[in-house]
Formats: sequence, structure tokens, C-alpha cells
Amino acid sequence: TLLYTIKFEHCSSMSRKEDEPWPEIPPGYLISRLNKRVAAHESTVQSGLLSSPISHNPVEKKIESISESCAFKSGMAGVVGFGMGVFFGVFTAAIDPNLAGPVTEKPQTARDIYKEMLARSKSYGRSFGFLGLALSGTECVIESNRAKSDIKNSLYSGCLVGGGMGLRAGIMPACMGCAGFAAFSAAIDAYMKS
Repeated sequence: TLLYTIKFEHCSSMSRKEDEPWPEIPPGYLISRLNKRVAAHESTVQSGLLSSPISHNPVEKKIESISESCAFKSGMAGVVGFGMGVFFGVFTAAIDPNLAGPVTEKPQTARDIYKEMLARSKSYGRSFGFLGLALSGTECVIESNRAKSDIKNSLYSGCLVGGGMGLRAGIMPACMGCAGFAAFSAAIDAYMKS
């Protein structure tokens, strides 16, 4: 298809009348144009098997820099975490036999069950969203400051977030939260990179 594109470019640049045949392409023209195209393409491609071409468009560069920023990554993790929390909340509320609490004299209505499912899905959504935002944000900031991408980033991030969440209850829960979240983050990171 590249040869046809080059032929079309050459022929469309020529002027001709309707009844005249297409002009002949000079010898060596296709080879020289093909070499120029291939050389231009190879100079803009990064090294690597599945790498994308380097963009020289300032709009694409701006979009790429925004999508690689820590704020965007942590925001996306928060949104995805919230969505997963809502789904998990609805799912657990649907299979929970004691949805509306202890049995009362009046029977449960669909409205009561819906309110309970809504409250549970909001609660789970906020929790999962905060967790995704905090873990992703701290890991991105740590990775940016260390300028390395290894499992230590997950360990440090998990320890910071788990320790911060457990600190409200005291020193010992903060230490347990740090250890637990660090182990969890490292296990997930090791699984994802394997």
C-alpha cells in the first residue's frame, strides 16, 4: 500500500487532461521515495519491539504528559476503585440475608432493601475509591522521587497508606496496618509484573 500511495502522490502532482494517459513514473523514483519514507519513519520510532512513534505534535505531547502525571493516575485509580466498591457493595448486599437488620414486626419492602443496598454501595465505593487513590498516588510520588520502578515503591506506598489509616487507632494498629498493606501491595505488584 505504501507503493500505491507514492504512485498516487506522484501522479496527482502532475497536470493532465481527461483524455491523456497517466504520465510515466521516472526510473528510480519509487525506490528513492520509499527509502525517504522508511528512513523518516525509522528516525521517529523509539527502540523496542512494541514502541509507539515519538510524537512531534504539541497537543499529543500535552495529552501524554497529563495522562502520565501522578494526579491523573491517582484520580483514575480513585474512580475505578469507587466503581468497583459500588459493584462489590451491591453484590454483597444482594447476597446478605440480614440486609435490613433484625426482624421487626413490619415486613421488609423493596424500598427498604434498595435504601440499604444504596447505603452499602456508597460506603464500599468511598472506601475502595480512597484506597485506590491513596495507594496509587503515594506509589506514583515515591516512584517519581526515587526515579526507579521496582517492588520497593509498592512496599513504601503500602506502609505509608496502611500506617496512616491505622494511626487513628494508635501506634500498634499503625504498625500492623503498615506491615499488612506493605505485604499486600508487594504481593499484588509481584503478581502483576510476573
